[in-house]
Amino acid sequence: MTSSSVTQREFSDKSAQDFASEVLAILMAALPLRESQFKKHLDVNDQSGVYVISFHAPLHYGRGTSSIEECECLSTCDLYTLAVTYKLQSDRSGQYLTVRHSDYSIRVHTQSAIKFEYERNKERVPAAHIHFSGIGGLLSPALMKNGRTSKTDKRKDGDISPLHVPVGGHRFRPSLEEFLYFVIQECGFRGKNGWEVALKDSREKWFDIQLQASVRDNPAVAMDALERLGFKVTPPETGCPPARRHSSW
Repeated sequence: MTSSSVTQREFSDKSAQDFASEVLAILMAALPLRESQFKKHLDVNDQSGVYVISFHAPLHYGRGTSSIEECECLSTCDLYTLAVTYKLQSDRSGQYLTVRHSDYSIRVHTQSAIKFEYERNKERVPAAHIHFSGIGGLLSPALMKNGRTSKTDKRKDGDISPLHVPVGGHRFRPSLEEFLYFVIQECGFRGKNGWEVALKDSREKWFDIQLQASVRDNPAVAMDALERLGFKVTPPETGCPPARRHSSW
């Protein structure tokens, strides 16, 4: 997919529905499941103008790949499930659809074993981060000695789940495709035949979308990079737009 084929989505019901369909297609390319096995939800808060999209799916034990038909003969995990949630809103211009919050997790019943999270409006913690669950890691003694940040902070007890491990900020955070790679390749849950090629193809679109957003964050740097490659870049008559990169972590 070339960058010219990537266009911004207008802020509308149709765009939100199209986004949900694309997320489902990515999940179905990675996991050996039929569409009926995904629990899907799409809702909109009329007051806030936020779309909420969520998917829950079973996982299969056993490193390797299978077809959907082969996996129908296998039992799904009795403990672990996969959950993906997005909250979508309008961007700073009010014209286009953007991600306000995303949450990709492997769950044990209702608790997250690991969660890749993005929170656009967070100021006091890294916007893109990973949460791990558990107590007893090598960091736990340090957390217990260093104290808590609030009365409800579990770090004082050595719990590592409150930690926000930074992963790339607003523009370079992990994609859904990379999370699914982690689920299949690193954790060993079963993937669908051809999953890796499909996810790499899909990830190209994600890279192009984030690249476009990064250019808008600081057009002067983009102009300089293009000119170093030999391009002639003419700024608008009003001058090069100022940098507007997110100031949060």
